Amino acid sequence: MSEAESKVVKIDSQQAKVKASRSALAPAERVPGQPPSLRSLRVEAEIYAISKTLEYTNWNRRKAAQLLSISYRGILYKIRQHGLTPRPRTQADAVGEILKADSQG
Repeated sequence: MSEAESKVVKIDSQQAKVKASRSALAPAERVPGQPPSLRSLRVEAEIYAISKTLEYTNWNRRKAAQLLSISYRGILYKIRQHGLTPRPRTQADAVGEILKADSQG
C-alpha cells in the first residue's frame, strides 16, 4: 500500500469514528412513560428559539444571530445541524408583508 493510500484509509477510519461518536451523542427520541432527557429538552429549546427568531427576522440569519447573541457561523451550523428550513410562504403572508411595507412607507 502506498503512502497516499494509507493516508486515505486513515482519514476514512477517522471519519467513521467521528460519525459513530456523533450518533452516540444524538438526542434520544422520547420514550412514552419516561421523562425526557435534559439533552433532548435543550435541543428542543434551541430549535424553538432559533426557528422563532428566524421567522421574526424573515430568515435574515445575520439579524437572528445577533438577536440570539451567537456568531453568524454558529447560526449557520445550527440551521444545518437541526435541518431547519424556511416554511413556505402563503398568500396571506405575502399580503401581510405588502400591507406592512405600505404602512411604514
